[in-house]
Amino acid sequence: MRFGLPVLFIFLSFHAFTQPFTSDNYYLFPINPGQQNFLAGTMGELRSSHFHAGLDIKTGGQSGLPVHATADGYISRVRVNTGGYGYCLYMTHPNGTTSVYAHLSKFEGRIARYLLDEQYKAESFEVQLFPDKNQFVFKRGEIIAYSGNTGSSSGPHLHFEIRDANQRILDPLKFNFAEIKDNITPQMKNIAFVTLDGSARVNETFGRFEFDAIKTHDVYHTRVPISLKGKIGIEIYAYDLLNGVYNRNGIPETTLVINGDTVFSQSKSSLSFGKQRNILVHMDYEAYRNGGKKYNKLFVEDGNTNDFYNVSSQGFNFSDSTHLIQIYMKDSYGNISTFETEVNNRKVVNLPDPYINEFEIYRDHLHFKNVHQGTPGKISLFFGNTRRPLEPYRTDRRAAYYLWNLHDGLPDSIDYAGKILNTGIYAEIPSGSEISFFNHHSDLFFKQYSLFDTLYLRFEKDYDAQLGLELFRFPHNDTPLRSTVNIRLKPEYSYPEKTARVYAVYGSNLSYQGGTWEDGNISFDTRDLVTFTIAEDTIPPVITPRIINSSELYFKINDERSGIKSFRATLNGSFLLMNYESKKDLIWAVRKDENIPLKGEFILEVEDNTGNKQIYQRNL
Repeated sequence: MRFGLPVLFIFLSFHAFTQPFTSDNYYLFPINPGQQNFLAGTMGELRSSHFHAGLDIKTGGQSGLPVHATADGYISRVRVNTGGYGYCLYMTHPNGTTSVYAHLSKFEGRIARYLLDEQYKAESFEVQLFPDKNQFVFKRGEIIAYSGNTGSSSGPHLHFEIRDANQRILDPLKFNFAEIKDNITPQMKNIAFVTLDGSARVNETFGRFEFDAIKTHDVYHTRVPISLKGKIGIEIYAYDLLNGVYNRNGIPETTLVINGDTVFSQSKSSLSFGKQRNILVHMDYEAYRNGGKKYNKLFVEDGNTNDFYNVSSQGFNFSDSTHLIQIYMKDSYGNISTFETEVNNRKVVNLPDPYINEFEIYRDHLHFKNVHQGTPGKISLFFGNTRRPLEPYRTDRRAAYYLWNLHDGLPDSIDYAGKILNTGIYAEIPSGSEISFFNHHSDLFFKQYSLFDTLYLRFEKDYDAQLGLELFRFPHNDTPLRSTVNIRLKPEYSYPEKTARVYAVYGSNLSYQGGTWEDGNISFDTRDLVTFTIAEDTIPPVITPRIINSSELYFKINDERSGIKSFRATLNGSFLLMNYESKKDLIWAVRKDENIPLKGEFILEVEDNTGNKQIYQRNL
């Protein structure tokens, strides 16, 4: 059975949730205007911790290209950061919008001089300034800065945004920039189906399962038969291509239609900075953190407060009958791709064998399998001294699969046909409330907005005898947190409180977290529930001279464990500004007056996050 969908519906649907923008030539393309340009990133694409804002404009692998004012206006904000946007300008325009230019190498001469004066006044490399609106006024097309690779940029480019009067990020490609060419339709590679409750099944199995999307006669579809039962969520891995580049960019508009009805649509034509963290539940964070791709969910999770969904649902209930699934993907230039497949219309031959290492906690359920040689062994759950036998929901010649709803109780162990396995589940932590958890080794303090959804807290105390480390294991690396959780670790070892701090453990690498000691315990805030340890840092930073003369001072500074906290240089007792490129561990002197040579007593002090200091002193 097939369900028709009029072509007119598709375009009306997209038009209905596309934010109207000006169609005149109010804005000028900020790099090489009038020439074809190429993008490394577009509005709304999925990054690891945020939706990408605006455009990343390629600069041919070089810094120093002139950056032009996109419209008449004045510089309303000047910011210099070690990370983030690096050297960044904000420009306010008469129509109420603001344009943003980031990762710059340097500013236009008047702005550069103003910045230098203010940095010397503040005696700081990092500053945030708000000039008077009449101080730096520019006409459309005038040069305001030069492109670069500062801040957290991973390569030379210009990051460019346009924001509305409420500082919401707008899609610059909606302003008809002729410099960007795109007549390529979005590309779809995979689709995933997710069971959203305990009675739902994908090919008779609980869990999340991915399928290839193949293209035939300009329409994407699945190659294999699919059976869906109960409440199911749909996810897609898809991206957009633009002419002349291979970068995989985001798709701003997506609509999901089932049996002719629109059940989900999104239009990322504008984004709110305050909701950026919601990307962790907009995409499949668990799949991504376990080495997968960034899948876009076509349903809205609990705790997801994004406001760019025009039609939203928390999944679709599939019956045994045939259902037609259609997905429409539209880029900023109006190119549309279609996915279409029927489910429950063919017999599923090969049922999936989900990879489960002993057991998994997935969507409020304990899910595990028992491999057998013909006859499944008996499975029981233990709740203290109470044993509860469990029957499989599916059995085949290789394994039996079991499911337990954790709302019905938190088992402390599982009897796998005689083998006892500890679940490590300590508590059910609901979202939306301030809740504290205490045990012998750690305390956790959850704020009202720490969690997106219920957390089934697991914990294990361990020791690394070879390294002599206490390990506090929270196996929730793939659980997204909305905001921080405060953790207090209660170590059994004794540590020198002056130099010992908390570190996250990633394989053999330690990542500094910080912490404050009180009564032999150490507390810190985190957005990741992973494995933590307490380690000392008694070694000061290393200062390595690179260039030393009367006109240039360059140094490499680095710290192997806790990282660089601060640096300060003086010349003859007066502050000397040092610019910092953290990606290269490089700092260099910037004289307030280039006509005055660098002569006299030079002192550079560098401090790490534990308080260890290194001092370099020399008469120049």
